[in-house]
Amino acid sequence: MVNFSFAANKKIIFGWGKSSDLITLLPEDNGMILFLTGRSVRETTYFETLSAALGEKRFNIEFVRISGEPSPETINDITASFRDKSVRCVLALGGGSVLDAGKAVSAMLCEKGKIEDYLEGVGNKTPSGEKIPFIALPTTAGTGSECTKNAVISRPGPGGFKKSLRHDNYIPDITIIDPKWTESLPTQIAASCGMDAFSQLLESYLSTEASPLTDSLAKTGLENFFTSFSRMLEGNASDKDRENISLGAALSGLTLANAGLGTVHGIAAVLGGLYTIPHGSACGILMPSVMRQTFTALIDRNPTHPSLQKATDLGKFLKGNNEISTENAVLTLISQLDLWADQASLPSLKEYGIKEKDLKDVAELAGNKNNPYSFSTIEILEILENCY
Repeated sequence: MVNFSFAANKKIIFGWGKSSDLITLLPEDNGMILFLTGRSVRETTYFETLSAALGEKRFNIEFVRISGEPSPETINDITASFRDKSVRCVLALGGGSVLDAGKAVSAMLCEKGKIEDYLEGVGNKTPSGEKIPFIALPTTAGTGSECTKNAVISRPGPGGFKKSLRHDNYIPDITIIDPKWTESLPTQIAASCGMDAFSQLLESYLSTEASPLTDSLAKTGLENFFTSFSRMLEGNASDKDRENISLGAALSGLTLANAGLGTVHGIAAVLGGLYTIPHGSACGILMPSVMRQTFTALIDRNPTHPSLQKATDLGKFLKGNNEISTENAVLTLISQLDLWADQASLPSLKEYGIKEKDLKDVAELAGNKNNPYSFSTIEILEILENCY
């Protein structure tokens, strides 16, 4: 048994239609509630129902729309506008970008200066951990931000970055996971989000920092995806499938926050900082190649590695056969990743406008995080070339 610690939300509410529980969780005094939403979610009838219910209670709510991944400028502008307005609670309803924005705003309302000052690898200040109470309501099943302690802030382009504002206290106080929100998701967005969540589950499961607790949660999430993700990619998801994927995404947030990630995200973060490429799509493109190379290296150099045994167990679950060899089990797992990439019609890195001459620079900036096999820069370049 390894030593470990585990950080999580104070409260997680899960279930179909559970968004209505929000009514009972908000402060009923005259303090302001800052409500961040995505653009498309406000056009749904489900949002109209929730908004009407909030209106009946006469909460003092200010709505702010978030478009795209949050930039430093977006967070700085919002916090400057509301810092002196007695905000009692911050809500965020949307995909991972909206939740990250809400997380960052709730934190920066309690800090001095700009968010750039507190970003890992960008600023030189340490976040205090103080924040305005924060409630997260994910409408996609992807980043798992509803259960993580970091907010990802992006400034794409030359010299750009994709960095985190991070503190254990930034985990949302309350998360409401209501699979009904995913009904309105276009299949392509559901695919990209799902690729992100699955890659987080798989990488945290294989992570060198995994624990018995993260393993248990990650394995549940992975089996949920194996059961339901193909039907979601085909546009034939049932209510049960949406529940499986929504829960899997939330579990991916808990496991990545406590076990860390691997080379897929070590490369995807660099790509997201330099190019306009959806994070989930980047993960989906990279995942088959990274995992194929990881398992090949472990079989050749460290065949008793615990992460290889975990991958074998997943392959046996997919095959429904506990008697197959490690090589066949791993091949079964890789084949599933390839199938999902085909079903999702993921383009190549080239189709996202990434120049072949720039792949070397990406490889040099990329990292392995907690991958069970540490790739050299040359090996990462080969992975990128395979995905080009």
